[in-house]
Amino acid sequence: MKQFSSIVQKNEKICTSFYELEFSWCAASLPDPGQFLTLRISTDPVPLLRRPFAVSGIDLDKKTCSIIYQKRGRATELLAGKALGDNIDVIGPLGKSFPLPPKETEAILIAGGIGLGPILFLTNKLRAAGTKCRFIFGCRSESLIPKSASFTNAQPVICTDDGSYGFKGTTTDYLHSIAQHLSPDSILYCCGPHPMLHSCHQFATQTKHQCWVSVEQVMACGVGACMGCVVQVVKDPGYARACKEGPVFESSEMVWK
Repeated sequence: MKQFSSIVQKNEKICTSFYELEFSWCAASLPDPGQFLTLRISTDPVPLLRRPFAVSGIDLDKKTCSIIYQKRGRATELLAGKALGDNIDVIGPLGKSFPLPPKETEAILIAGGIGLGPILFLTNKLRAAGTKCRFIFGCRSESLIPKSASFTNAQPVICTDDGSYGFKGTTTDYLHSIAQHLSPDSILYCCGPHPMLHSCHQFATQTKHQCWVSVEQVMACGVGACMGCVVQVVKDPGYARACKEGPVFESSEMVWK
């Protein structure tokens, strides 16, 4: 983990309210898929707290890192206004990453909405290593499908709730449609809204597949000090910090409601 000043290399809108930000990476340690970073977006008193963002990719040649974020509040409005050459304050990498599957094991990668970033990162890393994987992305409608090279090159199966593009239904609906074709040792990797993660966990339980989830929690400090991002888990003491023990958990470790 390191705090450093970074330079914006690219900040583009990729679909309705979603942006892809690329910035210089100045820390010696590189993030792994599932890890995150925090940004101090402005030196003004508001917004006061840093904001957490999952890493969506690393370019070793350009020495840059990227995130995919949604403009939905004051902090992300300011972030969307960042231009080439602007400074941002970064702390990272933070949190626990996805454990990589054995090379001969098929990975089933499922992303929903803003959960795209870490799954896209994991997809690209696994394919570069020669690991067989399927990348499934779900959103409400065609207007929320990212239009970026990094997304398109990952060759996703796209699911839309309204059927305006690709498979009509949720990502879990699609999982059920291919369940009989999955290998018994396939491993699920998921990031997205809580109901989607819960549904993926239920599917994995029914089909007896291992399932890893990256949870989305509000984080104040990002380093485990404030205890504001806890989730319920099965093991004592009954909770875990998403920023420290997570954000990646095996789905069977979680208490689902």
